Amino acid sequence: MTHLFYGKKLNVELVFKNRIAGYKYEGKFNMEKKSLLFFDIDGTIFDDQRQLPKSVRPAMEEARNKGCQLVINTGRTLCQIDRRLDGFPLDGWIMGCGTRIIYHGETIQSMEYDLKSSLKLRKIFFDLKIPLVYECDTGMYFDPDFSSHPDVKRLRKWSEEREIYREITESDADFRAVKMFCFTPEASIKALEKLSAQIGMPYTAIKRGPDTWEVVPEGYSKGRGIDILRQRIGVELEDCYAFGDSTNDLSMLQHVPHSIAMGNAAPEVKSVCSYVTDLPENDGIEKAMRHFWLI
Repeated sequence: MTHLFYGKKLNVELVFKNRIAGYKYEGKFNMEKKSLLFFDIDGTIFDDQRQLPKSVRPAMEEARNKGCQLVINTGRTLCQIDRRLDGFPLDGWIMGCGTRIIYHGETIQSMEYDLKSSLKLRKIFFDLKIPLVYECDTGMYFDPDFSSHPDVKRLRKWSEEREIYREITESDADFRAVKMFCFTPEASIKALEKLSAQIGMPYTAIKRGPDTWEVVPEGYSKGRGIDILRQRIGVELEDCYAFGDSTNDLSMLQHVPHSIAMGNAAPEVKSVCSYVTDLPENDGIEKAMRHFWLI
């Protein structure tokens, strides 16, 4: 199956196999050590200004060469993955808050609704008058009825710059709903959760800011994604480490025994973690790895 990626159609398995193949290891790979390291992207690998600190890649390469397996665990869907991560020593990807899982180029899990079901879901948002953006694997889809909302405008600009902007039409088979970002008071979110469950497409919301919500299919999360992957490849939970900064990271940070909050993390994130490291731009990833003797 092909998907949109920065304006281009791609074969998911082929691209991610090529990404792994494109990384050349230095030193001896130690298969006896089976630690699994999970990294959020925004505010963790990238700092809050979306810059990539110079220390991140060398630290990850050193950990990989010492036997750790490295996995991105992000809320971003397939079409939104930053090309600056190309060539990084990554073993796998958990995307869209657990809705898509890839390991060494093989898709282990993929969740998306077909066009007919996606249009049913769209009607609920329309009836509740909830401004939103659909974060699909195939592109970022925008409903013209909510085009004037300032946050929707901001995300439209971002998606246009990356050539992943799409406008919803009822005949576009590539409109396959996965997760959403929406902007509305909590009362509307509770109504959304109730109505989506009634049509057999239950969604749950993660609060990301004032009247700002990340809406994810019920039963999917970053934490659940960790279990699916580690059980598939035979890694114990006690050997898992997670790095994150935001509320959508809580499910993975609360799930693993070794949880690292970045220095820019919200207080409610820091409070549940076993270790708080420095800011991303102050080598927070590298310092945390050294603290846990991963490098």
